[in-house]
Amino acid sequence: MAEQMMGAVRKSWSGRIGKLALWVVVLGIAVALIGAVLARYDLVEKLQGFSAFGIGGMIIAGGGALALIALIIGLIGKSGPKKPALMALGAAALVLGSIYAIIAPGMGAPPLHDITTDVDNPPQFKTLALREDNLVPFKSVEEWRAAHRAAYGDIAPVTLPGTPEQVLDKAKVLVEARGWEVATFDPASGHLEATASTAFIRFYDDFIVDATPIEGGGTLVNVRSVSRVGVGDLGANARRVREFLAALQAA
Repeated sequence: MAEQMMGAVRKSWSGRIGKLALWVVVLGIAVALIGAVLARYDLVEKLQGFSAFGIGGMIIAGGGALALIALIIGLIGKSGPKKPALMALGAAALVLGSIYAIIAPGMGAPPLHDITTDVDNPPQFKTLALREDNLVPFKSVEEWRAAHRAAYGDIAPVTLPGTPEQVLDKAKVLVEARGWEVATFDPASGHLEATASTAFIRFYDDFIVDATPIEGGGTLVNVRSVSRVGVGDLGANARRVREFLAALQAA
């Protein structure tokens, strides 16, 4: 009799915790989605929306943990798995797995958000404004240069055939094909500025292409990609620079 009563208690608690877990996961998904959508459409600041997205992820993880507890209690009580707990655990695993897949490529990236092919003389913005706190988290330009060289020593200028005007025309085609917003296009001076956006939240990164004639023919191309907010960028700007230069060389 006592054993039957304990089994009933376990069954009851398993069901209650499972339902709670499902509601917690649903709440976490709602918080993450609301934060991401508000940030995407600039109804809140990008970092605020990203923080809400992260908080939602933590709530989802908590719901998944509750679901696991409910399933364990159910197994101990031999009442079998409960549908709400299974739904909560499955949803949490799916959402958290998707988030991990998004951020995994940038995990371990250094705290850099300003990437260029020339750290000694980086291309300068003429139309778009460089953020005032662009050096964070570094105390000096020399520290930034040292960190940049250590992390992205392979990123360097490229030399292409043709005049700066011809190269910049190709660069503009690539920029527009990627959906970036062109802010400046000046073939005469070999300068292009554009704004790209990343992820669903649409973090804005500003991009420069400088095309300089080389004595004897050809064009030297330098680029720069800078995030408007944040300390690190999960490697997004470095990937953009590498991919863009590769596409420009193939164009």
